[in-house]
Amino acid sequence: MTTPNVFMLFVDSLRADAILDDRIPTPTFDSYAARGVDFQEAVCTATTTTPSFSSILTGCYPPKHGVRGLQGYRLSPEVTTIAEAFGSAGYRTYAEVTGPLLPETGVLRGFDEVHHREGYRAPFFGWRDEVLRRMSEYSEPWLMLLHIWEVHRPFRPPPNYTKQWDRAGYEAVVAASDEGLRPVLDALPGNTIVALSGDHGEEYPDGQIEVLLNRISRKARKVLKPKSWFPYLDRKLSAQAVGHGFALHEHLVKVPLILSGPGIGPSVVTDQVRHVDLLPTLADLAGIPVPESVDGRSVRPLMEGGVLPEEPAYMEAVGVKLEGKRIVGARRPDWKLLVPGGGRPALFRLNGGTGPGGAGLPDEKHNLYSRHPEVARELEKYIEEVASSTVASSGMSQEEEATVEKHLKDLGYL
Repeated sequence: MTTPNVFMLFVDSLRADAILDDRIPTPTFDSYAARGVDFQEAVCTATTTTPSFSSILTGCYPPKHGVRGLQGYRLSPEVTTIAEAFGSAGYRTYAEVTGPLLPETGVLRGFDEVHHREGYRAPFFGWRDEVLRRMSEYSEPWLMLLHIWEVHRPFRPPPNYTKQWDRAGYEAVVAASDEGLRPVLDALPGNTIVALSGDHGEEYPDGQIEVLLNRISRKARKVLKPKSWFPYLDRKLSAQAVGHGFALHEHLVKVPLILSGPGIGPSVVTDQVRHVDLLPTLADLAGIPVPESVDGRSVRPLMEGGVLPEEPAYMEAVGVKLEGKRIVGARRPDWKLLVPGGGRPALFRLNGGTGPGGAGLPDEKHNLYSRHPEVARELEKYIEEVASSTVASSGMSQEEEATVEKHLKDLGYL
């Protein structure tokens, strides 16, 4: 087999159920899932874009790569990025990104060419023709990262889709993105390994009543500013928040993950896999050395019908709304432990529970921490193990901080 190209497609805010649920028409994504490996229990590392991509592109958890938030952090020089690993093996590396993925963060270190577009201001898929033109000029073998913003709120579907702010609005932009990505995927050479995923999930109001409650709570917090004089009210109002970054709910951490390409046969994997496993897996498939710094592992054995020992997943919520109070967690397919900054730990059953969807579905309402101390302690030990690799933040210059802050304001984060 000739040396494969590698195409990494990340749809910002794409939930796992957006593809697994037949309610949303996604024929393009479905076709890749049908002929490749569909990982149905894939989880992200962070529910905010920059820390999440830092883990995707290094195979490391946040304590090791050092990016613990949207601003003020730079990728640690002690970790190897996927661009550096593939570049050392003779690949040309390209990044087409948007949103908060700025060169100032160090997350894109090692890419030969980086094009950052303000896609959140452009027409829906208005960037596509220019990206396709550049792709046609790539020198093989190449590795490319394409990060798109069309599914990120505010939802702005094209004119032939009805614009809405709730679940229907999210489903519209997912369906429209599936349609818009087909020409990009059709343009890929036949010797290309494709990795398709989302950087994290999304929370949205499910119906007009929730939309109204969300708008009222946001306006009340802005006008009343109850945090200083009535913290309880502030917490209740903030509970109506939508978006991502502020929690580690299942619909925020579970993401689609599909791998397809030469030598990758169709299969469905139900074992838990993690975003930190992607770099070592792609390196394994491409036949290049896996960086020693990674926290993840190649899941190629699972793709080929084999088995791997179960490993927990570490995760963080570090969104702007948390105001520095990081939530950390560890997840197994059956349990999830959350440890909020300054709060009580919570243990939730993910199978066999009595969640809102019925018996056997994840239950993220009832804290079982005191009832299952052995499970809680096992996951706490994993969090402690990951935290032991914490590095000092590389920091940014004042000029870099100002650049990142401007972009975050443009995006509506600040």
